[in-house]
Amino acid sequence: MQLYWVTTEDHHEDWFIVASTAGDATTFHEEEEGYDYGEASAKKILKIPQSMSTNTGWPSEELLCELGAKFLRLEQPRVVEITGKKYCEGLMESIVLEKQSEILKSQNRD
Repeated sequence: MQLYWVTTEDHHEDWFIVASTAGDATTFHEEEEGYDYGEASAKKILKIPQSMSTNTGWPSEELLCELGAKFLRLEQPRVVEITGKKYCEGLMESIVLEKQSEILKSQNRD
């Protein structure tokens, strides 16, 4: 099994999926989130060790942590750092939060 980062053009439901192949990951995402076939794409993040029992689907927070993920933000949208890269659930929301954070930081400097 592999851990994939699955996205769509609108980025509303971007999140990790555990699956055997990228095709299985995108199909799961499309079916569960209501997208049409071919709307999702998957990027392999890492191979899940065979010693870890997993099924196709969304990984638990526990599994992500066992795979070395660090949760930088637990409330939605969740932000996770894994393999040195940050991933944010639902990109549009993350952009808004990032801009709000930048504004607050600049206000605190004044």
